[in-house]
Amino acid sequence: MLVIKPDFYDYFKCIADKCTDSCCIGWEIIVDSETREKYEKIKGALGEKIRENLVKDETDEICFKLDKEERCPFLNKNNLCDIIINCGEEALCGICTEHPRFYNDFGEVVECGLGLCCEEVCRLLLETDKPVEYITEVMSENENSTDFLLDDEDYIEIYNIRAKMFETLNSDMNFEDKIIALKEIVEKAINEKIVLFNDNEILSEYEKTEPINTEWTEYFNSLKSNISDYIKKEKPFDEATNGNKLYSKILSYIIFRHFSNSVYESMDLKGCFNFCVSAVRFIKLCDIKIYCETNTLTLKDRIENVKRWSKQIEYSDLNVDLLTFEN
Repeated sequence: MLVIKPDFYDYFKCIADKCTDSCCIGWEIIVDSETREKYEKIKGALGEKIRENLVKDETDEICFKLDKEERCPFLNKNNLCDIIINCGEEALCGICTEHPRFYNDFGEVVECGLGLCCEEVCRLLLETDKPVEYITEVMSENENSTDFLLDDEDYIEIYNIRAKMFETLNSDMNFEDKIIALKEIVEKAINEKIVLFNDNEILSEYEKTEPINTEWTEYFNSLKSNISDYIKKEKPFDEATNGNKLYSKILSYIIFRHFSNSVYESMDLKGCFNFCVSAVRFIKLCDIKIYCETNTLTLKDRIENVKRWSKQIEYSDLNVDLLTFEN
């Protein structure tokens, strides 16, 4: 089996109580059946508390009952997990163990990465402008070739298209020229012209998405109502912030996560490409918004904008489908 992962994958470690946006707040935490069996055997007050806080959601999945502030009942006042403190990390349910990791399974090839909803992942991605490299590891014994497993014709096609896109994104071209070159790569592959969304069209599509919370709605409305002012400031923003390489990295990583899914899902490459490019354009507009309001743009600001996009869009299957399939 082949495993393909970004070069920063193995450096990730949850920063726990140092995180300013805990994944133990505001997210549904589904408890898998294997873990529930473990929880039945935990004795004492902790075991009783665990079992008391297992409830069914609207789809009959078993999950932890969040408190009125949408905190996991086992996230203590120090923002540390009482289950880990008392029972160790091996007692965590599957979703808590794996998050924010994701896996795209293509039979004998597994692509794994880290979700941009996590601020530590965003930091690893954005702390330097060095291009992302995607590492291929052979996990099967007695094999040292990376060719023998790439036997799915559809996957090979996407893999090769994406490799050309990564090469372009890692080049010294300016970002807008890279988008044109990427578009030409995909157009040649599908033998069809692609019309990318403009800013107003991107915002119109994003307005249709299911909001993750009221904060998103308020933020989006503020962005949209002032968009013409932000666009006018794009040139001085570019000169002051020099984000060419960082936006290339963000687009590369979004392409890595989403582009290959067209192998098995009923989405076309044109729609998926527009989804990826529109995502980075939206993130850049969010960066310009901050620059216009504060006359600066910090790494923390960039992290927040990428994270906000990821939580609202790519962590909602409904919103990904909406923005990908309706192109």
